[in-house]
Amino acid sequence: MITSKENCLLALEHKKPEWVPSFSEMLMCGGAEETFENGPRTGGKDGFGVGWAVTSSSGGQGTPLPNQSQFDDITEWKEKVVFPDLDAYDWEGSAKAQLSAGNPDTQLVEYQCWNWSFLRMTHIMGFENALCAMMEDEEACMDFFDAIADYKIRLAERIHKYFHPDMITSFDDVATERGLFMAPDVYRRLIKPSHKKVNDAIRQMGILPAIHCCGKCEDIIPDFIEEGNVAWSSAQPINDIEKILQQYGDKLTVIGGYDTNGKPAQPTATTEEIQAEVRRAMDTYAPYGSYIFFGFMLVDSDNPEEVMKAMMPIFEEAGRYGRDFYKK
Repeated sequence: MITSKENCLLALEHKKPEWVPSFSEMLMCGGAEETFENGPRTGGKDGFGVGWAVTSSSGGQGTPLPNQSQFDDITEWKEKVVFPDLDAYDWEGSAKAQLSAGNPDTQLVEYQCWNWSFLRMTHIMGFENALCAMMEDEEACMDFFDAIADYKIRLAERIHKYFHPDMITSFDDVATERGLFMAPDVYRRLIKPSHKKVNDAIRQMGILPAIHCCGKCEDIIPDFIEEGNVAWSSAQPINDIEKILQQYGDKLTVIGGYDTNGKPAQPTATTEEIQAEVRRAMDTYAPYGSYIFFGFMLVDSDNPEEVMKAMMPIFEEAGRYGRDFYKK
């Protein structure tokens, strides 16, 4: 019997796993614990000086406060942006605490690195200013994104030293449920180079790079691959996931599939509706092999125990149905 880690790696290597891997089997680190990226869990400023609030409507995740643009002219970024002091963070203590939540020997360790190039610009400038900057001064934007890439590489070096992850997933939500925030060509010119620069460094550390991008981003899936990503999460079915797996399943692993925009993710969803959606996702996408199930509920609570309780029907059905899937 292979371990959960070995099974996940089969999917990430674009091979057929023994059972359908699920995100709930992974040992996930980083993310909300990065106070220098997202502020304290109770709310406050991050290492860039951006203020965050923790709300129940976001399921307890930090949300940047409104109306706090540090500047509206992207050419001012060199004078205005203050980068976090990464050495002031308790890396050793954080790694010990987070890794003790599971077993790195048998679980795939995924470090979730939030707020990549585009998202960090929106946090510092606000969405409107950031999008306008990308239209008005591409050179300054590229300089900013390159500086963020250098910062993320320094961050990855510390992640590598203390967490020894199998995979680093960088978060950059560049799309809504209707499409990209910018034209694909703009993404390719301005953002893609910074993503590739970080991924190249991550690969040199012996770590698998992946990208998290919610929304309808199917137009830039080939770019995700060219950036060096082995996986894309959290893939929502507003994209043609089946077509993506047919075209790129030998190059990119899809992590997702659950309808997080629809009724199965709502607090009013019944256990039967949740189970049916887990089975639909696996029945549709798992036959391609390069697939790891991922799904979540929209929980109106900032209590981690309440959020986890709401997720349990997804976890349980994914484990039960996924274990027997390839035995059919």
